[in-house]
Amino acid sequence: MTRKEAAHGTPGEKAMSHPNSLPRPFPLVKDRTTVLGYPRGDLLVVLIGMPVLGLLLGAALPPLARRLAKAPVLPWRDGITFVGSLDTPWQTGIAMAVGLAVGLVAGLLIALTELTEALKLKLTDDHLETDRNDLTRTIARAEVSAVFLDGKDLVILDGTSRQFARGPRAASPSTLAKAFRTHGYPWRESDPHAPLFHRWIPGVPALPSEAHALLAARKAALKRKSAEDARDIVESLQDLGYVVRDNDKNQYWRRLATAEGDGAARS
Repeated sequence: MTRKEAAHGTPGEKAMSHPNSLPRPFPLVKDRTTVLGYPRGDLLVVLIGMPVLGLLLGAALPPLARRLAKAPVLPWRDGITFVGSLDTPWQTGIAMAVGLAVGLVAGLLIALTELTEALKLKLTDDHLETDRNDLTRTIARAEVSAVFLDGKDLVILDGTSRQFARGPRAASPSTLAKAFRTHGYPWRESDPHAPLFHRWIPGVPALPSEAHALLAARKAALKRKSAEDARDIVESLQDLGYVVRDNDKNQYWRRLATAEGDGAARS
């Protein structure tokens, strides 16, 4: 080996030591931590789309109201007739401005709701942190048995197949899949326990009376659109040993898997 090679290394050694020669995972993570929030593209669609929709409605309402006013039977006729009378440019401009303002407020409210409800994630190689409705929870990677999408929801199962977390996805499906795989989590293309679910039929002998009572209470909570009550009942059902999910406005249930009886989540 020459003095120059000894001082600076051989070409092969330099290529191996150069940082760009090493494979890098996707997505690029700082200190092996990936933070996933609500998709920016979806937020932009809401924040821009709602005001634009309001603007268009404001412009379209006066001519639409004039057509409706010709109907022989019409509820709120006085109000519709008034809107139809707005035919000058400055009056149309006011209607459009009102529509724009209403759309902007609606967009902000929808975006705020989506940001609150979305399941925000912080991934490392050792553990996973979830944040939803200002509730933060942590689970070790070794305790996660499956991660998958169920419709628009992201679902994370623990070692007993209990739903550790479930909520509207944060980030796109492809970004989620790559992030979880990068950190070594068991990403699945679908629910590995899907065949075990049964449609809930009140009084079916396969369920104890307490489970029936909880499922009936959850159905009532969903009907009155009380999402918080419905989530609390889901936790109570899991404490009892049952997982619940919805499909076509029907509730489906399954028993928690055991390490000996069901290894589907780890296969």
